[in-house]
Amino acid sequence: MPGLSQSDLDSYRHQGCLVLREGLQQEDLLLLRGLISTLIEEHAQKLYRAGKMSSLHETESFERRLAVINEEVKFRSRLEDLTRRLDSPELFNFVRHPAILGSISSLLGPEVAWTGSFVTRPKLPQNASAIFPWHQDSQYYGEPTQHLHVVSVWIPLVDVDENNGCLYVLPGSHRWGLLEGNRGADNLMITTEEVDKRGKPTALPMSQGDILFFSNLIFHSSKPNTTDKVRWSVDLRYVAPSLAAALTEQQKQGYDTLSTHYGVAPITVRSRRPENVADLAQLQAFASRYSAQKASLRKGVDLKSGQAR
Repeated sequence: MPGLSQSDLDSYRHQGCLVLREGLQQEDLLLLRGLISTLIEEHAQKLYRAGKMSSLHETESFERRLAVINEEVKFRSRLEDLTRRLDSPELFNFVRHPAILGSISSLLGPEVAWTGSFVTRPKLPQNASAIFPWHQDSQYYGEPTQHLHVVSVWIPLVDVDENNGCLYVLPGSHRWGLLEGNRGADNLMITTEEVDKRGKPTALPMSQGDILFFSNLIFHSSKPNTTDKVRWSVDLRYVAPSLAAALTEQQKQGYDTLSTHYGVAPITVRSRRPENVADLAQLQAFASRYSAQKASLRKGVDLKSGQAR
């Protein structure tokens, strides 16, 4: 698939983000929704067998089922991220989806590596704590990563708007550099400066099939979901491989810091040399290492707290 147009590239470089409309087909989203539905079914079966639910709520829609389960079971629980399900060739192919990598190559160059992150984010309805404060991703990765270009790919599995928790960005804030931030009691990053007063908060409503690309330095956030349905999204992150170009000492340190954050060095998923691209077996081994490293830090997505940006 061809890469981004010059107009799209100019917009990304100026704004720090880009919404690619209708970048994915519905069948692509059905794959992800199906995998998530399987996780929800496993979650429901476990609760039901433990006598904590009166019903499996099987007739509820994709958007409603997890919300109904959470209404009945008032305790903290987790839904694992999709990285653990990369034994699926279909999911492996999604990581290398032409619509995603074609655009990513326009932003990073012909050599592309995936960090290993494939996060499932359910923003539960009517949860006042489900607020993701203004932050830059490099505040989480570590200060040296400000010298790298890491592209996040955020994909809604339902239509999103200001009511159910679409993302907000501060356009152009990627040019401010990395600002100071500290983790709060809920482990979320809180930026010291009131950046929303410095920039112009802009909502990004998106439809199913749209893809959002954004820089590791752009400020973004999300607000509570005030509807009665779950706002589902997934996100992945890509970076140029460490050997793709001569790196400065700062960039090398940033790359090492990013690898430490994820517990594995990014794996090549697109290259001018096909032999450099990971095959399914290599990706499965990579995913296993990634999951093992992250398990001690965070076992999936916290459903109760609503920490889903």
